[in-house]
Amino acid sequence: MTTDIKTILSWFKTGKKPTEKQFWDSWLSFWHKDEQISQKNITNLVDTLNNKVETDLFNSHQTDETAHAQLFAKTKIVKPGEFIVFKVEPNTADYLEIGDSVIGYCQDNFLCEATYYGGDTSLMTSFTKLNNKVGRIVSFTSNDSSNDDFIIYELNNEVLLRSLSCGAYSGVYLMYKKPGEQEFSNAWFNGTYPKTWVTWFDFTAGTVIKLIDTIGGLEDSEEFIIGQPE
Repeated sequence: MTTDIKTILSWFKTGKKPTEKQFWDSWLSFWHKDEQISQKNITNLVDTLNNKVETDLFNSHQTDETAHAQLFAKTKIVKPGEFIVFKVEPNTADYLEIGDSVIGYCQDNFLCEATYYGGDTSLMTSFTKLNNKVGRIVSFTSNDSSNDDFIIYELNNEVLLRSLSCGAYSGVYLMYKKPGEQEFSNAWFNGTYPKTWVTWFDFTAGTVIKLIDTIGGLEDSEEFIIGQPE
């Protein structure tokens, strides 16, 4: 039989003289270190242990190649260039439509809930809103393995719907301004989009290049300044 703690404390207040029985009842109300406490006397211990998996079962599950086979059978492997497509209203077709949201890889970039704006799905421009600009200069490479200079560029999806002739989309021009020059000059495209060779222009460090649109009213691209060769 145990005595509640409040009663015990009342026996030992200042000025009190606890009796022998009260001392005994006090000590009998607590567990001694030499005594073993049974599981049933620990609140919720039995239920907690019953809800735990056995160690052997857990260890075997970790090495079981067939565990969750049905779950993994439903796993979809998405390869580079492929996308998980989420339909966005009012789109309902069973293929990718402008405005749909996608997850996947494009040109080594991971797209998470990217919006599809139309065009070639292998190009980042198809998932990048260009703010009504004709496009952008991505990079300039000088003296590659073939001793050539070339530019990588991206175009607005609207431009990509135009006719293509001799490596250039209708109405789009590459403009350049070398150090010391006041006006831009026109350079023609020579190559297959999104790459054009410019070796013969002898672009030096400090040369400014950009794209312009002469028929569609799109804004010029941001100016790209060629840096010092590495």
